[in-house]
Amino acid sequence: MALLWQQFLASFSFESYFPLLAEVGVILTLITALAAWNYIKEYKFWYYILTLVYLISTVVVILTTDWFFFLFAWEMVTLSTTFLLAWSSWKLVKQYFVIQFAGSSILLFAALAANALGYTEIAAIDSVLLQFLLIIGIATKSGIFIFHFWLPPIHSEAPSPVSAILSGWVVKLGYIFLLKIIPVESGNTMLYLLGIAMVVYGGWQAIRSADLKIMLAYSTVSQLGFIALAIGTGGEVAFLGAVLFIIAHGFAKTTLFITSGILQREYGSRIVYDFKGAIFKRPITSLAVIISFLSMAGLVFSAGYNAKYLISSAQIPGLLTRIVFFGFTLISVIYSLRILYWIFVVDEDYSHFTEKLKKAINSYQIHSTDILAILFGTLGVLVVAFWPEMPGDMLGYLVDYDFNIMAGIRDSLLYLLIVVYLLHNNVGFKVKVRENLSLERYLSSALDFIFSMSRKDAKFDTDKIFETVFYNTIFNTSKKIHDFFYQDLTLQLLWIPVFLSILLLWQQIYRYF
Repeated sequence: MALLWQQFLASFSFESYFPLLAEVGVILTLITALAAWNYIKEYKFWYYILTLVYLISTVVVILTTDWFFFLFAWEMVTLSTTFLLAWSSWKLVKQYFVIQFAGSSILLFAALAANALGYTEIAAIDSVLLQFLLIIGIATKSGIFIFHFWLPPIHSEAPSPVSAILSGWVVKLGYIFLLKIIPVESGNTMLYLLGIAMVVYGGWQAIRSADLKIMLAYSTVSQLGFIALAIGTGGEVAFLGAVLFIIAHGFAKTTLFITSGILQREYGSRIVYDFKGAIFKRPITSLAVIISFLSMAGLVFSAGYNAKYLISSAQIPGLLTRIVFFGFTLISVIYSLRILYWIFVVDEDYSHFTEKLKKAINSYQIHSTDILAILFGTLGVLVVAFWPEMPGDMLGYLVDYDFNIMAGIRDSLLYLLIVVYLLHNNVGFKVKVRENLSLERYLSSALDFIFSMSRKDAKFDTDKIFETVFYNTIFNTSKKIHDFFYQDLTLQLLWIPVFLSILLLWQQIYRYF
């Protein structure tokens, strides 16, 4: 045990920007813990115990260079966030559980392959094939394109503080891992292309969403695409852009999911068309929404602008590159300003603004923990906007970096003109409220398509299929394999990757004996 503890402590690396990312993860977790205080009514003690387990595990995932501790800690993140979903429904727990287990199994195989090929520590990997395996391994767990199918339904159905945890930080862990294994000098072309697909697809789906939480979930897919694109590009500037984007998006998206929960309680709805008079009913919440969406859009003087500028400036210079990245940011501006348009512009009366605002503030129902969570989240967005090098020059390379503010002002004015024109001529992109997203709908569509190849019609009980085929089959198979070796023990499904990963410590165990 002493040997294992020594190895655990020795595996931590405090080099580069990873300690900063660990600190940001702690801050975001504390913000969501504040927001959950008034949201979670039952079993609050257990909620915060799970949050503590999650917090410790994320720090280990970010800082360790040991494959075993990395896999073990990530499984603890999965286990704790899985049970946090129980405050929504056990059905959601089962679905998330199975999906994350599948990702864990692939990641375990990739980690074993890396260890067998001589990469005994988590570091830059030169083998493109091994990079591919590891990217596929984390694709499901971190919502990379094609494997992102679970992210919008789970994030939109989860309780708002849990959505803030999942979207604000959990899905970032995979990209932080990629920052370690993808060589800075070369990047990764596949990751670059997947990032482009995520930016476009997620952005289009966000534009088509009337439900605020569904829109936030799809925008997460789009925003994560910028991070994948940056890491795939390679180069010090691109990697710093990815780091800054992870931090900026973490604060903005955490704040937005928290405020979405507040607005949902205020209006009894998640549909943006229903949020009338929000700036008077919830002035502090509204200010946080505006600042966070402006950052998501990537307009000048925002955190998102700094991160996107770094990523775009790392690309091959040329007119085509500028046009393409202008289009990428335009997508973000459209879905961000569209939400602000429906909440704060359509059918709003701002006459006698000061008097109305004073009256609203005087009758404002204050929940101190909610206010603190919103203020800390918004403060984080502002810090990244005006001090991209971070307090204490933790990203010292950016201290004297020229973010070309004049070009940013020019582009932002163009974005605003284009979006105002589009909103005016397309009636604010008003779309029908789509049915609640669910994994059952995706499964049903896939099964209908497959069965339609036989030119027959069928109606599937998708919920039963999901639980029977995906959950019970995997669980029962794992239990039979386990019982074959260990007759007197019962092993939880999620722990299988953890116990298998002990293989990674075989050399150390052999030496010990």
